[in-house]
Amino acid sequence: MNWPQKFRVVISLIFAASIPSQHLFGAPVNETVATSATTARPLITEEHAQAIYRRLVEAHWVPKTGLFRSFPDSTDLKLSQQASTYEQAAMGILAIQFGDLERAEQLLNFFKNAWSNDPGRQGPRHGSHGLVNFYNADFSTPGIEGTIHAGPNAWVGLFAATLANRTHNAEALQLALDLQYWLANGIPHKNGGIAMGPHDDSYGASWSRIYSTENNLSYYAFLTELLRSPTLDQPIRVAITTERDHVENWLLTVAYDARHVTLLRGINPEGPDHVAALDTVTWLISAIGPRRLAARGIDSERLLKEAEKTFEVTVGNLRGVDATDQTEADQTYAELRFRPDQINRPGSDRHRVVWFEGLGQYILAWSELADYARQSGRLDTAQTYMQKAEALTHEFDRAALTNVQNQSAYPYATPGKFFRFGWGAPKESAHGPAASLIAGVWRCYAGLGIDPLAGRPLASIAHVRTPCPQTIHVVERGPSILYGNSADMVTEAWKAMLAEDWDHAIVQAQATVDEWAPQALYLQEKKRQEVGHLVDYGGPSDSKTIFKYWALNDVAAAYYILGRAQDHQGNYSLALQAFQQVVTHYPLAQIWDPQGWFWSPVEAITNEYVLRDRMHYGEVHPPIFAQGSRL
Repeated sequence: MNWPQKFRVVISLIFAASIPSQHLFGAPVNETVATSATTARPLITEEHAQAIYRRLVEAHWVPKTGLFRSFPDSTDLKLSQQASTYEQAAMGILAIQFGDLERAEQLLNFFKNAWSNDPGRQGPRHGSHGLVNFYNADFSTPGIEGTIHAGPNAWVGLFAATLANRTHNAEALQLALDLQYWLANGIPHKNGGIAMGPHDDSYGASWSRIYSTENNLSYYAFLTELLRSPTLDQPIRVAITTERDHVENWLLTVAYDARHVTLLRGINPEGPDHVAALDTVTWLISAIGPRRLAARGIDSERLLKEAEKTFEVTVGNLRGVDATDQTEADQTYAELRFRPDQINRPGSDRHRVVWFEGLGQYILAWSELADYARQSGRLDTAQTYMQKAEALTHEFDRAALTNVQNQSAYPYATPGKFFRFGWGAPKESAHGPAASLIAGVWRCYAGLGIDPLAGRPLASIAHVRTPCPQTIHVVERGPSILYGNSADMVTEAWKAMLAEDWDHAIVQAQATVDEWAPQALYLQEKKRQEVGHLVDYGGPSDSKTIFKYWALNDVAAAYYILGRAQDHQGNYSLALQAFQQVVTHYPLAQIWDPQGWFWSPVEAITNEYVLRDRMHYGEVHPPIFAQGSRL
């Protein structure tokens, strides 16, 4: 979706000969940069910053796609291939800081192509336009979370706008404008705020009616960076400024809780969401800035000191910050303590977790306050805040992974689930905690004094050079099996089978079975109870019913592919075992044919193999389930 032609910016291929420094990481409106750096504190050395950046590229980057794996060494093979959209944007901004424009532009090209290849055309799970929350780093396909949220899209816009302002890249500016227009016009707004997504999940959350504070802060920062462009046409600049004013009003009059000096996590159809979330506080201070907050009657120093009481924790011998408060920690632990299949918070240390991505954000928030205190002439206060930032930075580095040299890799968090409904620390690697892309990125941000949400360097942090490392040795990986949602995994197996790449078809289909069989068995039983037979397909409503049992259909298809591939290779006993799995455990599966109908894998096995080759497959029982028959 683009700006209408009469309002579309005419982007000159020749930008202004020199863009002032405030347009690179320039000061937001109503914010000024501290001019005195005499007491600036070093939070990273040039060698340490280079070591972290080199490690992020060598261990996380996938040259074929240009994406960065979020947790490349996690033993969760599905998660190890995933590239969080927000994290790609954050990594892209860091690449710009290091002058690594080749990788930044590769990320830009990926997002341009993903934007042009409307995910809404890829199936009912991906919704309409917008970038999905995760992509598969090895295959470029939508990843384990095909939901479309405003926040990650705003971060991609922030990255694109930053790249445009730094390098005069017209394509980057156009992508930023396209994203902004879609966010402003394609996603519901209420009271000035933007909803989490363009539509609700069919069987899940009502994203179009949930208003996330974090997502609105990401959007606000994106709008601010976009307004730094010197090439915007006046009508577009006015429209974007108006949109940003509305978002600011929502943040400061709806999301901000003046009585408790904190922020709501958001608003949902049931009302205000009072669950505490650290990033609402830190990102508010970064994105809007202490001076602007003061002008709107909000004391950012008091706000962060209240957050200090709520979120600072000690887990084991590490000091840091939790993503939420004690109440949510206790409730999460209590609700999941009898669910060994679920990640839970620890039984010790008051069930708290140290979140290292959030720790980097927290360090920057204290540094923002130090800048503000210095600007106000309160030098002792500024020094106190920076001493705190220094101490927290030391704690951050104490958590560096011991199996990686030069303190160049960090975990995402200590073990535990963040919220009752949310993510937790990923499964470990073979050597301990899994390395986290975003934790390394925020360690660099905090160390370098680069606040991507503020869009400017912080004067309280001593600046170091950030030349791009000259020696990069990317980790070599073997041929990939696609891990993601069941539909993407089985589609990859289908493609291999149709290409007669039988070996890859077998390993990809087997991976699909291994990953999704428990969910498929559950949905087989659910369909047996709810429907009791194959669904006669007569149109979209029937299609919706059949797709409701998605894992059942996909796993049965994977077993069918296994059987066909093993049969082709003459492994008849293995083929028989695969076919018997379908007939015995997944008889209600129905598979979509792109030509416009559903078919039963049991019927296909019966007609194509049992009836034609009784010598090898006569033992497959029961021999047939007719379309529409009941169990």
